[in-house]
Amino acid sequence: MKANLASLELHYIVDELQFLVGGRVDNIYNPKKEELILQMFVSGKGKQILRIISGKLLYLASSKRDASEPSGFCMFLRKHLGNSRLKSVNQLGSERIVEFVFEKEGKKLIVEFFGKGNILLCDKDGVILSALVYHRWKDREIRAKVKYKYPQMRYNYLELKLSDLKSLFKETDKSLVKCLAADLGLGGVYSEEICLLSSVDKDIEPSGLGEKEIKDMLKSIKDMVVRKTRALVVYGGKDVVPFALKKYDGLKIKEFKSYNSAFDHYFINDFKEEKPKTKQEKEIEKLQRRLKSQEDTLNELMNKEVKEREKGELIYQNYELVNSVLVELKKALKKYDWKEVEKKLKGHKLVKGVNSKDKEITIEV
Repeated sequence: MKANLASLELHYIVDELQFLVGGRVDNIYNPKKEELILQMFVSGKGKQILRIISGKLLYLASSKRDASEPSGFCMFLRKHLGNSRLKSVNQLGSERIVEFVFEKEGKKLIVEFFGKGNILLCDKDGVILSALVYHRWKDREIRAKVKYKYPQMRYNYLELKLSDLKSLFKETDKSLVKCLAADLGLGGVYSEEICLLSSVDKDIEPSGLGEKEIKDMLKSIKDMVVRKTRALVVYGGKDVVPFALKKYDGLKIKEFKSYNSAFDHYFINDFKEEKPKTKQEKEIEKLQRRLKSQEDTLNELMNKEVKEREKGELIYQNYELVNSVLVELKKALKKYDWKEVEKKLKGHKLVKGVNSKDKEITIEV
């Protein structure tokens, strides 16, 4: 499954979303806690359904999923963004963060696609009004009335210079592919592709690269950023990419006119998502679990009743023997304590055990 979007993939998605600018927010839904649907109307294009999954995905869907009761956060967004027109949509540098700016008081909807992700609403100055998840880290926090701050990569590969790449390769202690993936933020798939395009071993130490190799890598990175979209669903690799990759040569693919339509096809046809349960379905499941628990308890009690009845029958059939032991025990306890009785009953025909601590005896009949 396509689990999340790489920074470069967001770059191409955001580029395709530019036609939404000027569009109006008709409604906002949240089929699941971490998922938002922005239903927009764009003049000349009609209804557009923007699907956002915090920390994972962003694309235009051809239809929206059934929505549950709107959460408090969803209602808050409806109140502040309803009927507002989109002023701009941008990726923040090369970070996995997308910012939607609306004309209504300049409010900003910010979606984070790194870590577990988050969705925030900020005012025009970037002060947080509300967020899907509140959290505090060592160097930043997400809570109301605090200015939004996000972790920034040292280098932005969208504006990368040769001197930047040389410095990065000189400083890192990672292998080449890991350095490109983590320190430059390109992600594993595209870092491997750059190594393939540059004919450089992905596992070497970057500090050992020569001038020509570094220039070749810089050219590969810059070319990848400005490629013409030729979106593909890769069946064998379970991936959705904005253009063909050498990494996937030989695998079965399907081409699409846009990156967004490739994602839409993937989630409709290739990866079957589990539909969110309705309120009624959840209630039925809850009652079924309760019924199952009650049935298990009833069966347990019935089995216990059978065993206890068998014990009672056995005692009744051997009443004289059991009674004689009890009479004998009562007499003994008038003269001796339980520890002494335990010693005296050792080897008794019927008494198989004495628990002086709990004052119990075990009789075998």
